[in-house]
Amino acid sequence: MSGRQKPMAEATSSTEGSWSALFSEKRGERAETPELLKALTPLALKRANAPSQHLVTLANILSAQVVLNGAAAARTAGRELAPLCKPALQQQQSNFQKRDAPDVAIHVLSFVNAAEVCGLVEGQLKASPALTWLKALAKKPQDQEDLLLYRCGWIALALGEPELAARLVGGGALPGSFTPGEQFGFNVQGFIRYLAAGLEQKASAADMRPAWQSYVEGFPLNMASQRASWMDLLWAGRVYYAGFEGLPVAEVGEAVHSRVKPAA
Repeated sequence: MSGRQKPMAEATSSTEGSWSALFSEKRGERAETPELLKALTPLALKRANAPSQHLVTLANILSAQVVLNGAAAARTAGRELAPLCKPALQQQQSNFQKRDAPDVAIHVLSFVNAAEVCGLVEGQLKASPALTWLKALAKKPQDQEDLLLYRCGWIALALGEPELAARLVGGGALPGSFTPGEQFGFNVQGFIRYLAAGLEQKASAADMRPAWQSYVEGFPLNMASQRASWMDLLWAGRVYYAGFEGLPVAEVGEAVHSRVKPAA
């Protein structure tokens, strides 16, 4: 497997599309995220009988809170929302059977993932019908935007299904050989397939670390170009830290936060 993209230089400048910019006080996102959660939580709780509607909006916000402010801050901000995870997954049963409505289901799953990697809930992704849905999705023509399918690929990897992830993101069958230490920069499809191959070949964390670091370094520019979101980073972090570093899922969020936060 060949990493067709070179990794970008480490993002330490204050320019747009860098980690320093994302953590900058001038940008305001780090401070605004907990305020958004605080403002939107009462609305979600008021409509607890229709939790999916609000979790779609809140998925990326809770993910941003984990990345920018750390797991403990996310647990505090999301504590009241955590009980909505299970009913939201149940409400999505019909969407899990539809090919034309994956986005809502992906956002609900991404909210659950953010809640799991910061320790708010546990085991709900594996208990959900997501795997059955993804397997059905992989059998149908892939006419959705790449970004949606890439998110499906992340979820399949998080569920320990590398071959399924490869089918969802495209590119053919996984190769029989594996080259440690490759890097993919902005090539998200290549990175997902590389992670899948690594899981298949039981690669070590050292084998996979350059690819993970390359993805992290390129993430701010990917997000600035609307080719990635905070949700995607947490999915990728879950696959890398839980799948290769052996961290418990509940510790993944803090590991991602610690990795991306610029040095003081």
